[in-house]
Amino acid sequence: MGFLEALALVGTAATILGVFLTAYAMINNKILKKESKLTREAIAESRQAIAEESKLTRETIAEESKLTRETMAEESKLTRETIGKMIQEVAKYLGDLIMAKGSKA
Repeated sequence: MGFLEALALVGTAATILGVFLTAYAMINNKILKKESKLTREAIAESRQAIAEESKLTRETIAEESKLTRETMAEESKLTRETIGKMIQEVAKYLGDLIMAKGSKA
């Protein structure tokens, strides 16, 4: 085999290898683009789910805070009413006690 035949053989092998590598690169590029698109979609879905969960959490906290404020206001009102009744009873008891001491004297 002469030099030119060996050169032609190496050139043919290089061409076949080049075609193979080009085809492989094109297929790999398509696969990478598809995977990249799927990854972006998954990230977008995750962000949306996190945003919805965050919104639900804020709404739940707001509702719980409102209920807590209402309950505290109601309990405060009941406490004030109870204290008012106790003051009236103490005042009545003291008045009765004063009247009893006055009638003894």
